This record gives sequence, C-alpha cells and structure tokens, in this order.
Amino acid sequence: MALFQGLLFSAIGLGLLAITYQSLGRGWLPCGPNGFRGRLEVQRRTQPIAYWTLFAAYTLFALWVLRYGIGILFGTVEPLPLS
Repeated sequence: MALFQGLLFSAIGLGLLAITYQSLGRGWLPCGPNGFRGRLEVQRRTQPIAYWTLFAAYTLFALWVLRYGIGILFGTVEPLPLS
C-alpha cells in the first residue's frame, strides 16, 4: 500500500506542477467550481495579485505533495494509516 500511496502523491504533485507551468502560457489558473457558471478562473491580466498568490500556493502545495510521495517511496516518511 505504501507503493500505491507514494505513486499517487507523486502523480498529484507532478500534475499540479504541470497545471502551474501551463498557466504561464495560458494566463489563467482554475480555482474550483463556480456553481452553475462552470469553474472559476483567475486571469493573470485582470487579477494579477490573485493569480500570483494562487500560483505560489499551487506550486508550494505541489512541491510538498511531491516530496511527501517521494518520501513514502524511499521509506523516509510513514505512509498514511489505513483504518
């Protein structure tokens, strides 16, 4: 189960890093659902402070999750308990 958790967390971290990297070219980041209007998108051109704050948050969380997943794979971090 530790192998599965390590691979899952690593994939989530890499996926978030891919989203942040692609946002540099697109100019927007997704920010969850927005009711019936679809998802909320933070635009770099119209909301620069919100965009860069969200960019930093996504990047830091992605690096933390990736580090946690790699730590599980190498055995330096305990996997999450199954109960």
